Amino acid sequence: MSIAIAHFAVGATATTVLVALLGPRVPFPRTVVLAGGGWALLPDAHQIAPFARETLYDFHDSAAADVFWFHRTLDVVDGGDSLLVAALCLSGLVLTTLLAELWGYWRPTVAPRRQRAEADRSD
Repeated sequence: MSIAIAHFAVGATATTVLVALLGPRVPFPRTVVLAGGGWALLPDAHQIAPFARETLYDFHDSAAADVFWFHRTLDVVDGGDSLLVAALCLSGLVLTTLLAELWGYWRPTVAPRRQRAEADRSD
């Protein structure tokens, strides 16, 4: 089982990619990214739940847990709670965030220039 920060980072990374692709149509993009990280943690609710722990644990070990940003797959791949895997996941989140921010700045400045250039060619 992978540690929680790795799950959060994978969920936030995947959500960052989706938010970047959807662009300005997503309201509150940073909040959505944080929610995506939280979504990836939901199968671990059995660790803090005051009730139904066995049922929640059974769900944690089922294939359905992969709906939560590949939670079960990450647990299987990182069976030993590796800090290296967690560091790699966090590094991936930082890099993806940087690229998404650059994409957000690049898209509004380059796309109109490209459209103008295409319009000039068609004249």
